[in-house]
Amino acid sequence: MLKQLMQNSSEKLPQTLRPLVLFCLPEQRPAVVDFAVLDLPPLFSQPDYAVSWSAQQNGWLRTLARDHRAFCQPDCENLVLRLNSYDLLIACPLSLNTLAKFALGLRDSFPAEILWQFSALGKPILLDESCLPDEKTAMNPHLIKIYRRHWQAITGGTVSGFNRDNLSEIATRMIRARAATARQAVPGSRVFITRDDVIAAAASLEPMRLPYNSIITDAAREEAEARGVVIIQA
Repeated sequence: MLKQLMQNSSEKLPQTLRPLVLFCLPEQRPAVVDFAVLDLPPLFSQPDYAVSWSAQQNGWLRTLARDHRAFCQPDCENLVLRLNSYDLLIACPLSLNTLAKFALGLRDSFPAEILWQFSALGKPILLDESCLPDEKTAMNPHLIKIYRRHWQAITGGTVSGFNRDNLSEIATRMIRARAATARQAVPGSRVFITRDDVIAAAASLEPMRLPYNSIITDAAREEAEARGVVIIQA
C-alpha cells in the first residue's frame, strides 16, 4: 500500500533525479545478480554507471553498457569533471572493500575516488544496505563489527543507506525537501530559517545554501548540528 501511495504521489511531482550508479562487485556474489536487474523507480531518470575493475573483469561493463552510459577506471578524470551534472550517487551493489576505503578516506581505486569526489561536492550519496554483514554471515565476528563501525562513521549528513523497498520513498522525500528549501528571498528581505526548515533540508541529504544575510535561529543551528546538516551562507 505504501509503495502504491509513493508511486501515485511521485507521478504528481514535477521533478526527477539524475543518478550516477556506482557498481562494485560485492563479496557476496548473489547480490550482484539481484541488484544488476533492479529498475530504478520512475522518480529517477536514466542512470549512468561507474563500474569497478572487479565488476568489469566479470563482464558487467559490457552488460551495463548495452543500455546505459558506462564509465570505468580509464574514464576517471573525465567522469570527475562531470560529477556536478548528477543529482546523487547510488552505490549499488557496494563492496565491503569500497565501504572501508570510503570510511578511511582512501582514494586508491576508481570507486573510492568517485565516492570521495562526490562527497566533496556535498551531494547526496545512497549506499546499498545489503552489503552489510550480520551474525548469519560466514565472516569473522571481529570483521563484522569493523565494517559496521565503518558504516556508522560515514552515514549521516549527505550519506544515507537504502534498500530496494525504501528507494522510492527516499527519492520522494529528497525532491519534496528540495522544493521546500529552494526558497528565494524577496528583494529587500531576509530569509528566516527555523528548526523545521533544517528538518526538511535533512531529508534532501544536501547542505543548506542560504543568502549571506539569512537569519538562523539557535534551535535551527542545534538541529543542523544534530542531524549533520551543513549550512552554507554566501
